[in-house]
Amino acid sequence: MQYLWMTLFAAGIVAADQFTKYLVLQNIPLHSHVDFLPGILNLTYVRNTGAAFSMFSDNRWVFMVFSVIAMMIMTYLLVKFHGRHWLLSVSLAAVLGGGIGNMIDRVLSGYVVDFLDFQFMKFAVFNVADIFVTCGSVALAVYILFIEPKVEKRLQEQKEAASAAEEGTHEGNDDGDQ
Repeated sequence: MQYLWMTLFAAGIVAADQFTKYLVLQNIPLHSHVDFLPGILNLTYVRNTGAAFSMFSDNRWVFMVFSVIAMMIMTYLLVKFHGRHWLLSVSLAAVLGGGIGNMIDRVLSGYVVDFLDFQFMKFAVFNVADIFVTCGSVALAVYILFIEPKVEKRLQEQKEAASAAEEGTHEGNDDGDQ
């Protein structure tokens, strides 16, 4: 059942990302902006040929290969560690969904559509997929640093308890033929 929820979560991210980009493409000319929340957030249509936040522009194939490898790793980890902890699953699905959203743009257009433009601080223009990749990565780091050690300890204690119970079962089945 968790596979279904994580698949739906990742698919929802892709759908939200692609829908918002579609709205931008239909309503905002390239390099133009719309005041969305004046002084806070503009919707500014730009094309990003680089990585996240326009870093390393014009390396489309490098990012596509890297993205495919990263998405394969996220999928593998989701399958391998399903049920381990909800934060691990959610963070991996968020990174996967965001990665797929931006990969669709790269494959179909050769660039990623970015449009979220903070006005109250100097920051790169980004999109919905970038939000999920970033937040998913931060959540994954929090999981690895703070939660995984506790999960691993709990699993080790369960393994030791099961091993002790197994030994107790074997001792109880002894016939006394010594």
